[in-house]
Amino acid sequence: MHYFGKFQESSLVAHPVFGGHSEGYTHASLIAHNTGSVHTGLSINELAPGGGIAPHVHSFEEGFYLLSGEAVVSINDQAYRLGSGDFGVAKVGALHSWRQVGSVPVRWLQMAAPQPKPVGRERDTFFQKGGVAAADARPLDLNDLRGNLLGHFDAGMIPPVAQRTNVAPGLEGVFLKWMIDEHFGARHHRMLFIEYQPGVSIALHDHTFEEAYFILTGEVQGTMDGQTYLAKPGDVLWTSVGCVHTFVNVGTEPVRWLETFAPIPPAENVFRFMRDWDKRQKELEG
Repeated sequence: MHYFGKFQESSLVAHPVFGGHSEGYTHASLIAHNTGSVHTGLSINELAPGGGIAPHVHSFEEGFYLLSGEAVVSINDQAYRLGSGDFGVAKVGALHSWRQVGSVPVRWLQMAAPQPKPVGRERDTFFQKGGVAAADARPLDLNDLRGNLLGHFDAGMIPPVAQRTNVAPGLEGVFLKWMIDEHFGARHHRMLFIEYQPGVSIALHDHTFEEAYFILTGEVQGTMDGQTYLAKPGDVLWTSVGCVHTFVNVGTEPVRWLETFAPIPPAENVFRFMRDWDKRQKELEG
């Protein structure tokens, strides 16, 4: 099973769960139960100037990556001023809030795992009585995280091709930056930043987890379950457990995207490359 869709500005609407607990907050679901997923809750979120989200907790883990603008984000009673390229995790049950700062809206990609329940089902988001989002904070200092899971990565930090170490055999020309994973402190999902150079591809394979891909720049041809799509900035692709897929940079510029995994993969046998199992079949069966 797979899904291909596009983020549309018009799809940013008020989130019903946050009614009465936010101002200027809009949300656009990208991947959820209605797209076939059972583990992934991926969305684009935005706060208008002056907007905020009151302190709250979830019974799921939430990862985020700021695409543009600035916000004061509070996690576990500590406030941080975050900007484009900053990312972090609010773990299950962690009290957190958002407040837009600056002159332009703040927008971020958000990943929730386990997948949030559909509206109308059992509650999984709870608000602090009388809680108010922090209005100001110091800029993020990676040497003073005060126990919270925060970081920074942007395209300007990608090393030149000649200075890169290959991600893995067969993935030459691919740059991969693990941002959120179990080593970072997450327990239910991963988020990574990927770049493919022109002409680079990955062989047909599948996974033991769901994967979602939000395209930032360039063009990539994705083949999922035998169907081919051309993905451009703002497009989103999703593969279920067992979906055989491949990606090829068919453009003339590097293609970059944010990718998520849910749940966190096992320690072994994460990839199943079709060519490897074809070879094994021939060895066994002749």
